[in-house]
Amino acid sequence: MNLKLIKCINILLIIILLTGIFIATFLTNKVEAKEQNTKVYKKGSDILDDYPGYSDLLDDLLEEHPNWTFTILFTGLDWNTVIRNETTVEHGRNLVQGKTGAWICSVCGDKAYDNGSWRCASTATVEYYMDPRNSLYDETYLFQFENLKWSDNTYTISGIEKILDGCDYLLEDKITYTNTKNKKETIDKTYAEVIMEAAEKAGISPYHLASRIRQEQGTGSSASATATGTYSDEYTGYYNFLNVNASGNGSTTIIKNALEYAKKQGWNTPVKAIEGGAEFLAKSYIQYGQNTLYLQKFDVDDSDGDLYWHQYQQNVAAAKTECVDIMQSYKEIDENLNLPFNFVIPVFENMPETKCAIPGTESIVTQNIEITDSSVVVYKSKDKSSTKLATLKKGEKVLRIEIDDNKTNGYKWSKVVLSNGKKGYVITEGFKVIADVTNCNIEAVAIEPGNVRNGPGTSDTEVLLTLTEGQRVTIIEKGKYNNLDGYDWSRIVLADGTQGYVVARYLEEVDSNTGSTESGAEIVKVVCNGGLTLRKEPGTSSSILGYIDKGEYLTRIEKNSANKNGYIWDKVVTDSGTTGYVARGDDDEDYIQVVGSNVSGKGFETSGSNLVCEPDVTVSNITSKLSGAVVKDTKGKKVTSGNIGTGYTIEYDGEKYTVVKLGDTTGNGKVDSADLLAIQRHLLGKVKITDQYQLKAADTTGNGKVDSADLLAVQRELLGKSNISI
Repeated sequence: MNLKLIKCINILLIIILLTGIFIATFLTNKVEAKEQNTKVYKKGSDILDDYPGYSDLLDDLLEEHPNWTFTILFTGLDWNTVIRNETTVEHGRNLVQGKTGAWICSVCGDKAYDNGSWRCASTATVEYYMDPRNSLYDETYLFQFENLKWSDNTYTISGIEKILDGCDYLLEDKITYTNTKNKKETIDKTYAEVIMEAAEKAGISPYHLASRIRQEQGTGSSASATATGTYSDEYTGYYNFLNVNASGNGSTTIIKNALEYAKKQGWNTPVKAIEGGAEFLAKSYIQYGQNTLYLQKFDVDDSDGDLYWHQYQQNVAAAKTECVDIMQSYKEIDENLNLPFNFVIPVFENMPETKCAIPGTESIVTQNIEITDSSVVVYKSKDKSSTKLATLKKGEKVLRIEIDDNKTNGYKWSKVVLSNGKKGYVITEGFKVIADVTNCNIEAVAIEPGNVRNGPGTSDTEVLLTLTEGQRVTIIEKGKYNNLDGYDWSRIVLADGTQGYVVARYLEEVDSNTGSTESGAEIVKVVCNGGLTLRKEPGTSSSILGYIDKGEYLTRIEKNSANKNGYIWDKVVTDSGTTGYVARGDDDEDYIQVVGSNVSGKGFETSGSNLVCEPDVTVSNITSKLSGAVVKDTKGKKVTSGNIGTGYTIEYDGEKYTVVKLGDTTGNGKVDSADLLAIQRHLLGKVKITDQYQLKAADTTGNGKVDSADLLAVQRELLGKSNISI
């Protein structure tokens, strides 16, 4: 019989012997909403003195509408931190449609999102829409801040019908729908009545519920595919008026995801779908610390125990555009808008003195270009009659920091930076974009907040973002632009690819040997198999700021910050600039590893006094990477070739490491059926693995224990279905 076939049969027989079934159950618990930090604003009040530009706008609104009330939500969040989390922390969190130039993220560029027509919004775009002051100058955009909780004696059926005006399918005397058997049925109620009842039951505004349905389903004679009940045989009789879970790439996927959700929820009538949608809005948003359109779009209220990620949709303009229709509907109910509205207005710490400007047509970039024409003239302004600053010859390379998509004086222009730091404009032709011109590659950490600009200098450049103290960057150019506007400048690259210039003294270089800076910051790598949770404060009950996957890097700026819930907590900064706390395990730092203290190569890396490697690593793999390393087998004999096995030792650079080859529990240097049998017998309690290095080798998944997942990993390695990796 074929030896390979015999080997596979033996493996399968061993697997069949395993009698235990291991099931992991994950439970998700809602966080109870905490009390918000809010105060009611009165005309002339001083509670907003530390927040520029708010009071005058609110005083004007109260002068015109004295029966309105304004509740100020003191988020306690730093403005720059908020913008960072809404942009560079997760690209695609905010999208724009039909925009170019400065509206589009310079990192993502023309990358398509959602159905293909959306692009990642730039920092300037997000700042414009997130700045509440841009929406308080009149009542047009104010209703994105309307409190959407139910208020007694405020709503009427006729008011709901006015909001639904134009949606002919929602204005019938009775509701006629298709059931799951493809038969027509009738409900003796109007949609307005159903919306009123569903909203009161859920504790939310029926006007908001009606507006949301109108927004999702559109006007005209028929609803969209998610609310007709006739999309396909598979989803006949199911309805999702609010398009809950309508996500994915392409309209077909989006519709199917929405209807699959409706089917699972049992929304087989319009009434159930509207009631279910209202309950979803209430539990997931309005009663969950997001009781305005603004807060549903931008998750900046910490009362629900999380921040930033829990948003209703990605359209960055959603809150501002949706509220216009709502305001117009309210005007049809009361032309003077004298209903007793309450508005929740968020404020942030360290906001700009003036409101954030609307983006222009210029694309902000940081890139090098090379002249391809015989010569290209640099002008002082976008005009060929303006002063000539320089003439660039063929082959010269300069920095480009801005591209205008529109024509000025008959041409499209690019802004460039000359070698002396002066900025000027060239006609966008006669050159090509080239690879970055760099003179170094140095890992560094920000030692204080500093603005990253698209070019060197504080004049004629744009601020892209502000670095967080402790944020990790790579310096790719230094010393080229010194004493420009009073500062020396370094060109940096962030982890997401964002490039720009920052004042050099704001950065501190990382020692490549120790992974630390002179001030004590350390670069660490997450080695916990399931990743880590980043929290606002130490402790498992603190607000979640995000999740960090295994293999990602952090800057540790404070070690042993606290000992809570059975973990030691460190204060860290992510590569995207979010500051928070992670549980690093106990004193042995189980979940993170100081980067400078480990030695690594293809398929192996050190972890404390161990060298952990993958199944295919050989002696030559180690010695070719670690020059001068001495490898010895389990009997202490020096070996120079062949496989390396669990229990071997490696002496390198004055340190001694014991080898842990993942999956090699027998120490013979390879992963075979004997290892599979050893793990299986260990799990059944027949023959326990007691050697500490063999136990670590058996823990192929790195979760700190030997379980069925490790058995499966070895099985799949042997069958060639997947490879065990660090």
